[in-house]
This record gives sequence, structure tokens and C-alpha cells, in this order.
Amino acid sequence: MRSIFLEKLNWREVKKAMQEGVDTVVFAVGSTEQHGPHLPLACDTLIGESLAELVAKRLGNAFVAPAVRVGCSQHHMTFAGTISIEPPVLQEILLSYLQTLFQHGFARVVMIPSHGGNFATVGEVARIGREKWPDKQVITFADLTLLINASFKVSAEDGVSNGAAGVHAGEVETSILLLRHPDLVDMSRAEEGYTGEFTPIIPDLMKHGIARVSANGVLGDPRKASAERGKRYLQAWVDLIIAEIERTHAVA
Repeated sequence: MRSIFLEKLNWREVKKAMQEGVDTVVFAVGSTEQHGPHLPLACDTLIGESLAELVAKRLGNAFVAPAVRVGCSQHHMTFAGTISIEPPVLQEILLSYLQTLFQHGFARVVMIPSHGGNFATVGEVARIGREKWPDKQVITFADLTLLINASFKVSAEDGVSNGAAGVHAGEVETSILLLRHPDLVDMSRAEEGYTGEFTPIIPDLMKHGIARVSANGVLGDPRKASAERGKRYLQAWVDLIIAEIERTHAVA
């Protein structure tokens, strides 16, 4: 194929690739929301697009479809520029997305949520999709805790604490953006945010917003970020997603 990115091809190229065995589509479900004073609003979507590309290349015979660029980000609405849609709306969007892909004859779709607020909805869409299209494979990796723990394992190897690694605009996400989109990272504006225990604050954060615990919108300390570590974070996440795809395929 000239490209694995679906939107860069014409319809005849897509049809020919499918006839030659390309039966899988991978796409990210990201967000447009604040990521502190040093990262772009597209951070989650950009990370998701990187994951989708790497997963598609690992799978082979797979296209990367356009990411869903707005997600469930109500808890970030205190910060200017954030755009959010409600979970039922996102669910309908994703089901319609799946419907069109399967209508064309694709056999497998992999959805990659790259924003924490989307995980539950994407997981539910995958469940509904398997019931609605029993002859197709609808796959996602929607275990946010396992993903975070995989990140912390990588950061710990370099002596970066869980609090600094963070779960939003901290060292982890900043490292990945330094690797993939360094031109969009302004390390001169990087600031430490909330670096305490994350699990206890999640219910309050989701109900009242992230500004309740972090005035700059950061959960972590991005000042410790490195592009080299960003590569290892992506690799760890891709390994988790590939393992889930293999497990789902074995079950099917």
C-alpha cells in the first residue's frame, strides 16, 4: 500500500488493499482538552494516533483510520479551549463509525481510547459491538489501571516516582509528546502539578473537575520528561494492546 492511513488513499486503493487481505482498521478515541501550560489541547489525540499507527504496523494488513478528536472531558471544562461531549453521544458516534467500517467489509476494528475519560464508554461500545456484529471482531484495550501501572513500571526504572510520572500532563505524557511532536511541547512552561496519590482523588476529580486538585491542570511533574522514555512508554502500551488483540482473537 502507498500508505496505511485510510484518509490518505483514494477509494480504489482502499478496495484493492482489502481484496489483497487488509481486513483490519485501527483508530484512536482521543480528546481536545487542557494539558497544563506546556502541552497542546490535542495531546491525548496525538498520543492515540501514535498508538494506532504503531499497533497497525505490528499487526500488518491494517489501516489507520482518523481519530475521534473530541471525547468526554467535562472534568476539564474549567480550562479554556477544552471541548467535551457526553458519554451517550460518544457511544453513538463510535457505533456509527463501526457500522460504516463493517459495511465496507472489514472484519476487525481496534478502538484505542487515549483519554482516561473515554475508557468506560469505549469499553461499553466494544461490548455492544460484539453483540451487534457477532461475525466481526470489535476490540479495545479499556483497562486504565493496567495502562497506568505499565507506565509507572517504566518510569520507576529511571527513578521517576509515580507522583511525578503522573496521569495527566505529567512526565509520562510529556515524554511521549517530546518523542512524537517536540515542536508542540514548551518545556519552558512546564510546571509541577498535583503529585500525591491519584486513586483517592479520582471520584472527587470526576465530579468537581481537575481544577479542584490542580490549579495548572497537571497531575504529575513534566519537568522530568525525556523523549527516550517516551519511546518506552509507547512500547509498553502497544504491547498491552497487542496482547489484548491476540487474546480476543483466540477467544473468537
